[in-house]
Amino acid sequence: MYVVFVEDLDETKDVALHTARTLEQAFAQIACRCGLSYRFEGETEGWKLVLTDVERPECSPDPIHSTCIKPRDAHHDLMSQAVDGRLKGHVALHVDAYRRAQVMRNARGSRVHVAEAH
Repeated sequence: MYVVFVEDLDETKDVALHTARTLEQAFAQIACRCGLSYRFEGETEGWKLVLTDVERPECSPDPIHSTCIKPRDAHHDLMSQAVDGRLKGHVALHVDAYRRAQVMRNARGSRVHVAEAH
């Protein structure tokens, strides 16, 4: 289970409205929210995630790269990178990390600090 942080999270306190059962669902929510289509492409030494702004392709973010060779591992790595806040500040945290997280909000958005598990 993942908790997805988007800019309207401040408007509601119901975390259940911002959850996804899987990393794939969390990633899809964020990509959709950002207006991005995506595709995974194999490279010589790994994979890349190509993201395209559907309204303004010339404003698309740079591809995200993974050195993982196996498609399943690479897709997981790429989606994990994509939900770390690099897409317009949107973040998805695994529920265990969310429970340890300190979320700080300010006028420019949300910052998430996750304490290390001991």
